[in-house]
Amino acid sequence: MVLENKTKKVLIMTIGTGANGEDIAHGLFFSIKDANPNLLVLIGSDKSFELTLPHLGKLIKNEGIDCEIIEKQIDEIDDFEKLHFKYSEFISELLKNGFALNKISVDYTSGTKAMSAALVSAAISKGVGSIIYVYGERGEGGRVKSGTERRNSLAPNKIFSDNILHKAIEHFNSYRFTTSVELINNFDIHPDYKEKSTLLVQLAKLFNLWDKFDFVGAVEVLKKIDINSLKIFELKEKFEKYYQPILFRLKIEQNSEEQLEDLVGNALRRSAEGKYDDAIARLYRALEMQGQIEFSRQFNCSTSDVNVDNIPEEFRDEVRSKYFDKKDNKIKIPLYGTFELLAVAGNKTGILFNEKWTEIQKLLSLRNRSILAHGNLPLNKKNFEDALKIVESFISLSQGDYAPIKFPELK
Repeated sequence: MVLENKTKKVLIMTIGTGANGEDIAHGLFFSIKDANPNLLVLIGSDKSFELTLPHLGKLIKNEGIDCEIIEKQIDEIDDFEKLHFKYSEFISELLKNGFALNKISVDYTSGTKAMSAALVSAAISKGVGSIIYVYGERGEGGRVKSGTERRNSLAPNKIFSDNILHKAIEHFNSYRFTTSVELINNFDIHPDYKEKSTLLVQLAKLFNLWDKFDFVGAVEVLKKIDINSLKIFELKEKFEKYYQPILFRLKIEQNSEEQLEDLVGNALRRSAEGKYDDAIARLYRALEMQGQIEFSRQFNCSTSDVNVDNIPEEFRDEVRSKYFDKKDNKIKIPLYGTFELLAVAGNKTGILFNEKWTEIQKLLSLRNRSILAHGNLPLNKKNFEDALKIVESFISLSQGDYAPIKFPELK
């Protein structure tokens, strides 16, 4: 690899014959003069080199254009597939010699239809800097008149950027937020897609942190997002009325109804990914959290640090003896004990837990079978669906209005 080649401009051109070679040489020369390359790669057949090259060479010499010229002779001019791979080889050779993709341009103005089409397809597949076509007033034989030439340029990078953005959105909608960010950050996005891709990276980072229960980090990312820019994905109103208020509450409040709904939403996302053990573990935690929320309301203390004076007097001795933790001298009540104490205190959630005990046992059994708990058996979609029905039914009956938090699906 020659490092000095990295900054050099390269122009690759297909050379046709026209009527006499001279008639198309002017159009090709116009493109060469306009591009001002350091290296000019001319591709053509014996006949095109014989007829056209002398006229083109004369124009280059008379104008005093100083560039290195490489001639690539081809035998096939009508087989698109062979030409595509041949041109791709030429571009690969340039890359091996240190030339940069974004400094390579191709001009498909001249040559057979197969030659031109193959050069464009090879250029797009390799991702060169630009594709050029010279046009102007047409004269005899449909060829561009000398002196009327105009240059049309297309950046394949724009085509690739559109494709990359679509793929990144697909990853986002499948909860592969990190992949979405990496895909965009590892590609030189065209300026026309910069605003949209920048916003997508911000959203992917935000929801990646949210998905991992890092609400503090998610809020910090949210603060950097221009709320008006969310119009790009038709999310401005949804953020203002739904995601932003919920996220701020999740950051501040622990064991809240929002966190409960977020847990179930998280379980649904893990299920959509086929991670049923993870999903059921989250449902179990949601059931446990429902008990903790009600316990805090009923007894004005946490299940992880019970103030025994807040417990009905007739149960205090039993609570102390069963749940006192000698390691930190705190009273900590597990899931079943939480609901049991709620039930004897007349709390409707605790009473409902007892009424639904047969169903809830199924959820506990599924969770215990999981390798993430005490078992070795992989859980499946049917297991998750059964567990979800149990938990959603219990939460709905216990707290009334309930809806799991769903992440946005970008268009």
